[in-house]
Amino acid sequence: MATVGRTHFLLGLLWLWSAVVLAQDTGAQQKQARPSYYADEPDDDKQKCLANGCCVQGPPGMPGTNGVPGSNGIPGTPGIGGKDGDKGDRGLPGRPGRPGTKGDKGDSGSGAMLLGSNIKQCAWRNLNFDEDHGKIKECPFSKRFTNSSLRVVWNGALRVTSTSGCCKRWYFTFNGMECSGPLPIEGLVYTNANNGMYGLNIHRVSSIEGICSGLPKGKINVEFSVRNCKGISNSGNAYTGWNSVSRIIVEEIMLPEDATNQ
Repeated sequence: MATVGRTHFLLGLLWLWSAVVLAQDTGAQQKQARPSYYADEPDDDKQKCLANGCCVQGPPGMPGTNGVPGSNGIPGTPGIGGKDGDKGDRGLPGRPGRPGTKGDKGDSGSGAMLLGSNIKQCAWRNLNFDEDHGKIKECPFSKRFTNSSLRVVWNGALRVTSTSGCCKRWYFTFNGMECSGPLPIEGLVYTNANNGMYGLNIHRVSSIEGICSGLPKGKINVEFSVRNCKGISNSGNAYTGWNSVSRIIVEEIMLPEDATNQ
């Protein structure tokens, strides 16, 4: 009897243990079958479920389609200008440019040159003028402009001789007056026979020329004359144009200072 009672007691304990195990296993299965992402389940339970492997992971879903492109953003503000770079190498010469347009007509000139040449030459063969004083020859000239100048030239043989030192002066006059604009036009010949040149009689071709300004417009008598040198007591014997051609050339010119005084 005691053995039967012990047996029933052990069977009761075994049934009770089986019931408890079955209840725990059923609860676990229900909890495992329930997704962990239900909204009513606390976050802590979700983390515990993920940590313990109680959640069943489904297969990857289909890739989604690309979204609609966004609109362009607002342009940014310009940046700060950069520093100047290093100087580059010299470039090759460029092609010639096209001809420029024709410029405007310039102002009238100042009249530095005459519109036409005004020049005259008077020439004589074997002049042989053996006088010590006075006018030798003249060359009349017609001056066109008030503010112009005259350039005069003498070319011919000159000589002076004496038994002692002597000097003669050949010079130009204009209507009987020597040039004062700016100075006289002249040439001197001096001989000193005391230096062993007694009776020296040399005729040399000489040129005397200059420019005279301030002469009036119109007829001008250009004269070539001879006289004693200033301060020489012995004048000696003068001779002009011996056995050769002599000439006077007169030319009207316009100097820059003449052009500014129109």
